[in-house]
Amino acid sequence: MIKEYRNGEAFLAENRPLLDTDKYRSVFFYGDADLIKSADRENYALRAEEGDKALLAVRAEPFGTVLFGSPELTPELFAHIVEGGFRLDKYMGGEDVGDAAAAFLTEKYGIVFEESLAMDFMEATEVTEPSSDEVEIPSAADLDEICALIERFIADCGLLDTVDREGTERTLDRFRVLRRGGLIVSMAKRVSSTGDSDRLSDVYTRPEHRGKGLARLVVNNIKNEILASGRVATLNVDKKNPYSNRLYVSLGFKKLFSQGEYRRMR
Repeated sequence: MIKEYRNGEAFLAENRPLLDTDKYRSVFFYGDADLIKSADRENYALRAEEGDKALLAVRAEPFGTVLFGSPELTPELFAHIVEGGFRLDKYMGGEDVGDAAAAFLTEKYGIVFEESLAMDFMEATEVTEPSSDEVEIPSAADLDEICALIERFIADCGLLDTVDREGTERTLDRFRVLRRGGLIVSMAKRVSSTGDSDRLSDVYTRPEHRGKGLARLVVNNIKNEILASGRVATLNVDKKNPYSNRLYVSLGFKKLFSQGEYRRMR
């Protein structure tokens, strides 16, 4: 059975108990569902259920569809999405659900989705080394340089996102940077996530300065700040980047699960 919700509020009211069984996998649902004031084929909230199993899907412009729940219900949910004319250009979820959806869409409809970004979700709860005095909070004068670095970060990750200059300016105090010769050579950002955790994002070091332990200093400082505020530090890391994986593990981050972003190819 498929249920369509009239808005995000109605979706959350009914599905909060399921979402709260996994605070990390479900975090996107809360933010995206809040954006859906009146559901349509571009902005939607759906639930597939059978017995005690459920699979949820939410899409809110400008974001893609996010998935959470039982992969066994993938055929029913995605048949409803495709045949109902709901927009589906990209989706994100656990790799079990993501791979099942990609296989079903190709076999049933000839629609091809490929995993464009495979990520491990990691968590850190303990301080492993002291913070560095070299890491700074950027100033307004650094905005152009940080936006340029974010653009390079997006390109390196193979993402189709664009730089949100206004959003970056509003959250400039959440970035931490490391300079060499007056140039920002490494940076990262602290982002609010769940009720008791903050996430590291936009971790980027200029290519010519990599391999010198600079990212380690920036990441460790933000991690320590998060822990000092009584919260848990989390992040997503590209599974194809063994250097980053080793770095985060050495700083006490532990993998909790894998997830992927899938994009429509044809």
